[in-house]
Amino acid sequence: MELEKVIKYCDDLTPTESRFAEYVLLNKEKIVSCTMQELIRDTFVSKSLIHRFCKKIHLSGFNELKVILEKENFLREKTVKIDVNFPFSAQDSSKVIAEKLLCLYSDTIQDTHDFIDLEDLRKIVLLLHKAHYIDIYTHAHNISIAENFQDKMMSIGRMISCMESFYKQRRQALIVDKTHVAVILSYSGKATFIPKIVQVLKERAIPIVWIGRAGNEEMKLLSDYQLYISDREDFRLRLSQFSSHIAMQYTMDLLFSCIFKLDYEKNIELLYKNINVLDDRLITNE
Repeated sequence: MELEKVIKYCDDLTPTESRFAEYVLLNKEKIVSCTMQELIRDTFVSKSLIHRFCKKIHLSGFNELKVILEKENFLREKTVKIDVNFPFSAQDSSKVIAEKLLCLYSDTIQDTHDFIDLEDLRKIVLLLHKAHYIDIYTHAHNISIAENFQDKMMSIGRMISCMESFYKQRRQALIVDKTHVAVILSYSGKATFIPKIVQVLKERAIPIVWIGRAGNEEMKLLSDYQLYISDREDFRLRLSQFSSHIAMQYTMDLLFSCIFKLDYEKNIELLYKNINVLDDRLITNE
């Protein structure tokens, strides 16, 4: 994950450490070539504060901070940045649009991958694997992603609920029991359907997994588990949901793949057993 994001989502920095972080982000190139003593002189902070700051952002110390900054400086010079909200202009040719969207998709998936906490992922995969029923609560363009996940999971014999209307989602929440797990897909975490659904699920002690952008403290408190996706897309001012859509799709595909892997041989056998029922087209391999 980019250093700027690591710092952004580090919630235990002191005011002095936060000011030091601002200096670091504004002077990346300068810090790469300076010594610890020079940095102390320029920032008026102690050596111990620099070490504490590095530990809080999961670095071993000042030397690793310099390595990370040097790497990011190099990548920034070599990488063409795409505006995820307006990835192409009226003047772009079809070829240029194709190349820009390729960069956008690649950057978004890498960004989402960098957000993954492997221990959180492991816990969520085991939770969903153990559940008898998985209920997905979402809306708008995320419905298609939810239905795609539903189809994949049903192919390995898992029961997935994916109601399209808010009314039916509320109906679903009212009839669940402890054999269910709830998955909420919401990029912003601010969708109006969430509070009522969460209230009902909490009353029934249903585990809640939220998948959305980092930084929403309210959803972090309301849900039991979280998976964060690329956070570069604006909530409203955007040409379309290019980035959030592909980030959500990647995350749901990742969950399915990890669940599939837990019973790999059994699931492969099931796929072969059911293929002729599911696909009755007269197709040969010749």
